[in-house]
Amino acid sequence: MLNTYGKTFFIAAGLSLMLASTALAVTAEQYTYARFVRVGMKQLKAGDHQAARDSFEKALRYINDDADAHLGLGVACFYLQDDSAAERELMKAAEIDPKRPGAYQFLGELFYREDDLETAATYWEKAVELNPSAKGLRARLDRIRKEQLTEKEFNRDVTIHFLVKYDGRENIEAGRIILGILEDAYGEIGRSLSYYPDQEIQVILYSRRQFREVTDAPGWSGGIYDGKIRIPIGGIDRETPGLRKLLYHEYTHAVVLAVTPRCPTWLNEGLAQYFEGRKIDARQKEALKHIAQEGKLPSLSSLEGPFTELNGKQARFAYLLSLSAVNYLIDTIGLYRVEDILNDLAAGADAGKAISKEGLLTYEEFDDGWKQSLQQ
Repeated sequence: MLNTYGKTFFIAAGLSLMLASTALAVTAEQYTYARFVRVGMKQLKAGDHQAARDSFEKALRYINDDADAHLGLGVACFYLQDDSAAERELMKAAEIDPKRPGAYQFLGELFYREDDLETAATYWEKAVELNPSAKGLRARLDRIRKEQLTEKEFNRDVTIHFLVKYDGRENIEAGRIILGILEDAYGEIGRSLSYYPDQEIQVILYSRRQFREVTDAPGWSGGIYDGKIRIPIGGIDRETPGLRKLLYHEYTHAVVLAVTPRCPTWLNEGLAQYFEGRKIDARQKEALKHIAQEGKLPSLSSLEGPFTELNGKQARFAYLLSLSAVNYLIDTIGLYRVEDILNDLAAGADAGKAISKEGLLTYEEFDDGWKQSLQQ
């Protein structure tokens, strides 16, 4: 399951706080600086982080002592996972304008990603102090405090690609089993999507109670990815098919969101199920056929948002539709073109433009074709 809270919050709320209105230009340098900052902001909002980085770097060639471009550059570097550059630019923005909550907000997210929960909490406390109305960030801060309390005694085990944290009372063998499966996923899914994350991915194993307390995930959730893979699992002493499926599912989310934070949920969840090896059985196919013939299938555009607010029955249906649509997508254009769709989304295209570019058909035509295929 994908929990988009972290990225959605920091894109929407963070960007609205980060850049103050650029002052009216009175010189050619100020005018050019302001133009590059405006362009960079639009590129950040569109998800084209490399282009935004270039724009903010150009702005800084004209004026280097204003917080706007440093903050924008820091945010772009954060999403490009250039953590050292992100920290440098965000700190510079905070130094120039200590009352800019967006700088502390993204610094907190940066250190959270690096698993320095204490430093992340310190920066988020500062951001909330500067902007007390930021309810989403306050909720984020409350959650990190729960994580600190829950995970302070956890053991750690690592490979070159993953860090697994688990309760000290659990068998150490559990961590090794998890790491072995994840390394398999790293290779298999990487080959399929031609993408291998170069930053360490964290995986946290909780008891069922700990999972609910820390994540507030819906009751039907078997795990989430919110920048870290979190799964509710007790002590394990052997690999099981269910465990492998769960880890492949959540790792797929990690890969997809490393490529682009702008992936529609149906595509993200459909790919996660595809790579875990989930199949649509005969009963489900018959049910989908019946619903399609009655014209009661929702449009894929209505499945682009998070599934976290759905109840159990609704979630099962949404996941089934997602897998069905991704199967149809792969059958229609091939798995290698799905990789191109993700790259197009990363470059700022919406789902319709990405699919039409790579599939040579409009979003509506793809939606109609998928529904017609289910009626056969």
